[in-house]
Amino acid sequence: MRETHTVDAGDRLLRTQEVAAWLAVSKSTLVRWRQSFEGPDVYWLSEGVPRYRASDVERWLAGRSAARPRALRRVGARAGATR
Repeated sequence: MRETHTVDAGDRLLRTQEVAAWLAVSKSTLVRWRQSFEGPDVYWLSEGVPRYRASDVERWLAGRSAARPRALRRVGARAGATR
């Protein structure tokens, strides 16, 4: 008899292409985030096989909702500058 494993949807492992589509960014953007440690946590099944846990992507995305866009940070930084 085969053993059946159930996986919580939040623990589902997603491919780079799936996460990029979910976040509406290119795969290269997701790769750049991964290389600079800016994106969601990544798990390496083996060399060249990255996977993302859905719950980690959701948590990362929720944390980004409070972040200000880069352009606004620059404008805010200049607002206090004197000439």
